[in-house]
Amino acid sequence: MKRAFFAFLGLLCLACVAQAGDKVNQRWQQAVLTAIKSFPERGGYYTGGRPNELFPKTTWQGLHDAYQMTASDERPRFDPMLAQPSFCSSATYGVLIKALLIWDTKHKIKREAWVNMKPRVGIADEFNLDGLGQDDGVGFWGRANANGPGLGVLVRELGAGYSFTAYRGAKTERNKETPDERYLSDSEWCGLDIWHRAVPGDLMKIFWNRNENRGRDSGAIIGCDDDKTADQEAGHSVIFMGSEGDTVTYWSSNGPGQHPELMGYSMGRCHKNDIQRVVFTRITRPERFNNARKMAPTDVNAYLRDLNGVRHSSTAEMLRQLGL
Repeated sequence: MKRAFFAFLGLLCLACVAQAGDKVNQRWQQAVLTAIKSFPERGGYYTGGRPNELFPKTTWQGLHDAYQMTASDERPRFDPMLAQPSFCSSATYGVLIKALLIWDTKHKIKREAWVNMKPRVGIADEFNLDGLGQDDGVGFWGRANANGPGLGVLVRELGAGYSFTAYRGAKTERNKETPDERYLSDSEWCGLDIWHRAVPGDLMKIFWNRNENRGRDSGAIIGCDDDKTADQEAGHSVIFMGSEGDTVTYWSSNGPGQHPELMGYSMGRCHKNDIQRVVFTRITRPERFNNARKMAPTDVNAYLRDLNGVRHSSTAEMLRQLGL
């Protein structure tokens, strides 16, 4: 992309929305909403790697228990009641798996794909004899759990849908190489058409924090680098449930709060002005999750891997990774 294009991107990524179109697989969207109803309320919010007094098991252990599949099974069973505690990306992953099971009445997704979609969380079983874990960008779960536009990149790799995005823009000094980018006002941001294009059941990645004086072509920090003193991505992986006025409603595992044991699976709401960037991902071809059969548990997406402690991403790079 040419640098001159970023001025336009700073206002709104209309090109992304235009490319995305308005395709909606209503049966799939309903499967997502039905899947959400099968999850318990709350259940605790926990990102730690070890059990403690509040949480006798970790989110990772909960995912392992919930995804029930043996070597003789053609497809798994996913028990949301066992997927407790949770965090945001485990919640959206769990809903994705449950929705696929609800939708796939004709068994278009084959055993090899289901085996690869099973999260490897450091617990040995018949599919993971060495008890390996999947870091960000590694395998299916590692992509779904990654920083940045993890689910959007995963869906694009599988050919299962598309993403569309917008951001508020970043103030930059004018020079010969970088055009001005105008930071959208509150009313401009809240009035963008993207909020109306999203439909309940879309995957949604929220980026909360802006790039302040960092000279990047981005309205929000994408990913985390190795500078411990610098601001890093603050994001939330959710399912979009609706938009009314200046408010967005979503479902996820929400927390941590002062009492994380009382948090977890729930509806959340925020003002649109709290969001600096949003990436919506819409699944239109759920049958293409069968392509996960080609995504081995050790297969690495280097872009998503590097967003976990190596480097940040630019807007242009993220758009390329999303296929926009």
